[in-house]
Amino acid sequence: MKRILAIAFILALAGGYWFMQNRDSFSPEPVATEVAPQRWQVSTVQQSPSDPLMPINATAAVNGTDDNATETGNATRPVYPADEIVRHDFVEDASAYLVSRYPPAKTKDNPGAQGRFDLNVKSLNIRYGVDFNGLGVDPADTLAARKIVFTHVLQGPMLDFLHAAYTPLFLDSLEQALQSVTHTLPSGQMAVVSEEQRKEMLTLLAARLKAIGKTVAAVAKSDSIRPLVTKYLDDMESVSQAHLAFWNIPEDASISVRNEASARIKTTIQTREISRQRLLQAIVSTANPQDMDATELIYLAQWVYRRGQEDPGLANVARAGELLVRTADAVAQRSSEPQPEVEQVVGDDTQNIGQ
Repeated sequence: MKRILAIAFILALAGGYWFMQNRDSFSPEPVATEVAPQRWQVSTVQQSPSDPLMPINATAAVNGTDDNATETGNATRPVYPADEIVRHDFVEDASAYLVSRYPPAKTKDNPGAQGRFDLNVKSLNIRYGVDFNGLGVDPADTLAARKIVFTHVLQGPMLDFLHAAYTPLFLDSLEQALQSVTHTLPSGQMAVVSEEQRKEMLTLLAARLKAIGKTVAAVAKSDSIRPLVTKYLDDMESVSQAHLAFWNIPEDASISVRNEASARIKTTIQTREISRQRLLQAIVSTANPQDMDATELIYLAQWVYRRGQEDPGLANVARAGELLVRTADAVAQRSSEPQPEVEQVVGDDTQNIGQ
């Protein structure tokens, strides 16, 4: 009898050890999956290697399910999936920043009759490509941090995961920011954003994001634009070298030498402008951008070109642009829906804009 008990005890220990070693297969991490346009469901079905929605370094929690949501006042707050590099802080910071770029009409910052959306893609790139707000990298080494971010993000499965997991968080963060921000009226009184201005801001943002996404995707897919960017960058460098040569002319140089150097500056500038116009025309004919000025289009083309130096295929950059267009569609859809409840404290001297 004792021998039977000893054998049973040994088998129990072995079974417990096996279970601990294989417990992940019994409780797989939940995964965000698109079940309808801009609607996501989190399941705990074991992931296959070919499934694009399970990035290596992401911890998927739940996405707004009743069983796993937390109660905040009268509203149910979902627990969103998270990534260790592109953190929730990034989405929340980006949302607040985008809302801050919208001055409603008839305010101190915008006395006009219509609201305005002042988003500059270069300033946006500096905010998150130099300061790295909300990104899990060390900003002390800018180049190394950028490499970490782009290597991590510009992968098909990661792009799909971030879009699926973070689109709902982005929409809710925009609503939170809109309900928290105040603007100064010409009278000096502070005012919150009204429902009409909320819809206007989301509509303007959706149009802007769609234009940027379509431009990035089109430029990344085009084989004819890249050599034009190369030529433009070379001509820019020629202008810089011409200026440098002029300023390095010795003080005792002859007038003819100075005139020749000055003429070279003029020639290189003209050549650069020709290259710029050819590049711009190619971008416009390829992407058909809406409400974007020439400076931004050239800047985006250079941004895509730099990504192409790291990923010659540029397929993932094009994918990022396409997903940005889908995000824009989600923002546009949200603008047509009633404002959701978000906890907010408003002072006694605050009113709705336009009241």
